Amino acid sequence: MTYLSPRALQGLKQYQYKSGGYTLLDDIHQPFWNGIVSVLPLWLAPNLITLIGIFALVVAYVVTLFYLPGIAGDAPRWVYYFNGFSVFWYLHLDCLDGKQARRTKSSSPLGQLFDHGCDALSVHLILTVIAATLSIGISWKAVVGSLGIMIPWQLAHWEEYHTGMLFYGNKYWGITEANYLLVILHSMTGYFGPKMWRADVAAMLGIKLPFTLLINDCLLMFIAFFAISYSLAAFYRVLNIDQVTLPPQERGHKALGRGNAIGHLISLQTVNTLGGIMLFLCLKTPIVAPAVNAIFGIIYAQQSTKLIIDHMSKEPFSVLLWPLIAMAVVCLNSLLNIVHFEVSCWVVAVSVVTGYLAYIVQNINEICRYLGINCLTLKHLEAAPK
Repeated sequence: MTYLSPRALQGLKQYQYKSGGYTLLDDIHQPFWNGIVSVLPLWLAPNLITLIGIFALVVAYVVTLFYLPGIAGDAPRWVYYFNGFSVFWYLHLDCLDGKQARRTKSSSPLGQLFDHGCDALSVHLILTVIAATLSIGISWKAVVGSLGIMIPWQLAHWEEYHTGMLFYGNKYWGITEANYLLVILHSMTGYFGPKMWRADVAAMLGIKLPFTLLINDCLLMFIAFFAISYSLAAFYRVLNIDQVTLPPQERGHKALGRGNAIGHLISLQTVNTLGGIMLFLCLKTPIVAPAVNAIFGIIYAQQSTKLIIDHMSKEPFSVLLWPLIAMAVVCLNSLLNIVHFEVSCWVVAVSVVTGYLAYIVQNINEICRYLGINCLTLKHLEAAPK
């Protein structure tokens, strides 16, 4: 089975990356990142740097769920410090891969795709871990908080598909700043303990409120404000762009225009809506929360990666159908109880992870064969005389 047509591979080969700009903090870090790259071994493949970076997030994810399967409670303090380190590690390695690619003259569309594909997966990993750190637990808050980050991140790539530009923030706030905030939150939890996020704001301020307002509720309100403001800005930019202004090499065979943009948005939000419903359904059966959370997170990463691939290859976008069926099965079974709910959730989770890995590996292999490169090693070094 092949995922990429010859036309898609040709479009991918012609892809040219356009930076969405850097923040002030990015500019401050440039000398540091350049200095680190200058001492890296020349045999170290850029994609391997990315993989090493995300491995730390995977370890943090597994460790966190081992100690906090309910995404709340108290874990050993070192867990929170390690979670902060994992984000710090991924942040910086994610900024080194492109520089190493230019240094070793191994830049390729695969490198960009590998980087953004790992970013798509990191969204799920990071959100699960920070939800546990903030002691949000298996609740509607976790659902709203997750969607408040996942949807804007996906909208950024939806916007890139239709405009050719990727915007993660502005001159003063972007990915680097957001990741440093996560590092600070994890570190604060390691020092003060997770109970700080469950403190009542009204009691701390000596005032009375008709409702309970916890510190982590305030963070969720900030996320909601960010999600709404960013989403509205993305809608405005995409729906008001003149598609004719896009150069032919950027348009390719994409399905563009307002109608297609709205259609793509609806299909993507169908995935997110099903995921949100799944997460809400697991509230009554907390023991399946890790499985259901993994199902949605992995499917989100896969659909986002599909969007990125279609953008880079300049092909019409459509969501993958089998992940939608997988989520629909979980939702229906939770209502009809045809199969034991806990068993069905874990079976679907394993199937989704397996399908995701097969999808990623197959796409990488097809691209490597077409471009004549390796993914995790540098081919020109292998061919050099010894």
